[in-house]
Amino acid sequence: MNKLTFILLLIAFGLTGSLFAQAKFEKESRIKPGQVPDKARLFIDSLKIQSKVKWYKEESLTATSFEAKFSLNQARYSIEFDAGGNIEDVEIETDLNELQPELKESVYLQLNTDCKKFSIVKVQRQYTGSESDLLSGLTMNILNPSITINYELIIKCSPEKQAGLFEYLFDDKGKLISVSEIVFKNSSHLEY
Repeated sequence: MNKLTFILLLIAFGLTGSLFAQAKFEKESRIKPGQVPDKARLFIDSLKIQSKVKWYKEESLTATSFEAKFSLNQARYSIEFDAGGNIEDVEIETDLNELQPELKESVYLQLNTDCKKFSIVKVQRQYTGSESDLLSGLTMNILNPSITINYELIIKCSPEKQAGLFEYLFDDKGKLISVSEIVFKNSSHLEY
């Protein structure tokens, strides 16, 4: 393929408004606290959570992570750690109506471009930053300006004839960061 043909293909695909997403495969299984890295368990223990904490091990095609899920102040939390127990992010389930109007407008514009039909399954506010900044945010409700806030949405989308589940990640201004198609274990998309 020559350079001109390649550039024309890129332009053509860019103008179609079609949904192009990388595949995201994760296998999540419930585990006991003793199977979690000590560093992750100590972080969760420092929060002094009154509700039950459920631990999960997530295996993707490229990495293993651990996730603590719990309720706090009538909200659902999910805190993800890498295989070494280092914190990756904090996610808090939120309602679509709680998003800023500009952000919500950007989300709908993107979804209307990518999907013939769609429904929003879940919305989470995602915080990333240093362990100490995230700990302060969780325990003292103080958000350090160095914390990055993104929004993760699980979308049932019908780009063509067949619907699929997709994970969209937007920044706090509504700029699309990534789109991943959620691939289930029994899918024919995976080759072993």
